[in-house]
Amino acid sequence: MKISEAVKLAVEQGKYIQREDIEGENGSSFHQTKIRPTNSYGACIVYTFDQKGNEIHHCKNWNPSAEDLMASDWVLTD
Repeated sequence: MKISEAVKLAVEQGKYIQREDIEGENGSSFHQTKIRPTNSYGACIVYTFDQKGNEIHHCKNWNPSAEDLMASDWVLTD
């Protein structure tokens, strides 16, 4: 789905968003990255999780690329 649709649903449902292909072609990414859209000072917050689902790091004010803004492969995730 488009990012605007994904953000709307994520805010309503308290979920994260991510691109479908964020894990790479073979799902071989070591760390999972998810984005929490908010209306807070932190704006969109990017979270990184290890293989067990433990948060490793997060940072505020995610700046999407033009490709991210135009993509239609955004999905919701817990």
